[in-house]
Amino acid sequence: MPIQTDTQIAIIGGGVCGLWLLNQLSREGYQTLLFEKDALGSGQSLASQGMIHGGIKYTLGGFTTPASESIARMPEVWRQCISGGGPVDLSGVEILSENYHMFSDGALTSKVTAFFGSKSLRGRVNALDQKDYPEVFRNKDFRGNLYELEDLVLNTQSLLQQLSEPYSTAIYRDAPEVNTDSEGNITSITLSTGEILTAEIYIFAAGAGNATLLKNAKVANISMQRRPLHQVAAKGNLPSIYAHAVSIRSASKPRLTLTTHHCLDGDNVWYLGGNLAETGVGKSGEEQIEVAQREVKDLLPWIDIDNLSWTSFHIDRAEPAQENHSRPDFPFVHHSDNTLICWPTKLTLTPMLAEQVSHAISITPNLLAPPKYNLPLATVGISPWDGLF
Repeated sequence: MPIQTDTQIAIIGGGVCGLWLLNQLSREGYQTLLFEKDALGSGQSLASQGMIHGGIKYTLGGFTTPASESIARMPEVWRQCISGGGPVDLSGVEILSENYHMFSDGALTSKVTAFFGSKSLRGRVNALDQKDYPEVFRNKDFRGNLYELEDLVLNTQSLLQQLSEPYSTAIYRDAPEVNTDSEGNITSITLSTGEILTAEIYIFAAGAGNATLLKNAKVANISMQRRPLHQVAAKGNLPSIYAHAVSIRSASKPRLTLTTHHCLDGDNVWYLGGNLAETGVGKSGEEQIEVAQREVKDLLPWIDIDNLSWTSFHIDRAEPAQENHSRPDFPFVHHSDNTLICWPTKLTLTPMLAEQVSHAISITPNLLAPPKYNLPLATVGISPWDGLF
């Protein structure tokens, strides 16, 4: 006969979203456990570029959008947490860059230039004088515009480590089976040990894994979509750069998004996303790397990339299904009976999602320590580039 135990909240999924919820709900006094089938962050979290942005990249048409407005306050929320004053303590997280840049391959349209200088964006985007350019742009061959954004870039591995350490004994590496009654309502989860765990609230925060978890649970009108990306990484003796490249030919979205990360062997890695990653899904790895090399040579011709190592990989962004497969503008939380299904849709929106989850939970905290299980504890995974180079 399986042993039956109870906890208040069981979270399934150990990316940034699940770990943030574990921290916030535990700090609010709820008895909370988390289960992750692989290493922590091994899906979308470690494959992200670590950008905590305020939505400026969604205003390149010269006007604000629902996405840009929903994200606007996020950098400040994250900074509060990093200073130790937010709903989650991120005071030990490594900041790779305190700000982000946007540069063009020529003069931007007068409409966009005027909009970036408008009162509505004051404090969120600033045109830089040449004397204030970061080192990588102090070259005579750079002739475009350069803007500084309030955004910051985090080391996602450091972020995952910071979120997992305070509650490490409540984070198990396991893939529970979801049990339901005849009507599809979740009644419990079965662990790989054979133990049955019942919770007052079940939270699905497993990204792409939510689709599998929801197969047995009949939650009405909830489905998932995947938005595939083909990312590129270049490794070697590279200067640091954190910037969106905007083309005057097509300024509706960043042509290329670059972030710099540190490999375990000490080399720098340029991680390339943006439109490059979205349009390269159907290309082979060799073809995508060739396109990336042409883009870098065109946008940053003064950078020597001849002796770099290159790799590419595919990653899917998991999101709630949208009409016409469009990109969601907000975090998604669906509350049905004792179950919450969550997709932050963007790393930067995680605090907003956690706030919505906290408001949706109406049970009374019990302040008891969660039960212990004879399961391995989950640990943080490695960054994609450390596994590929």
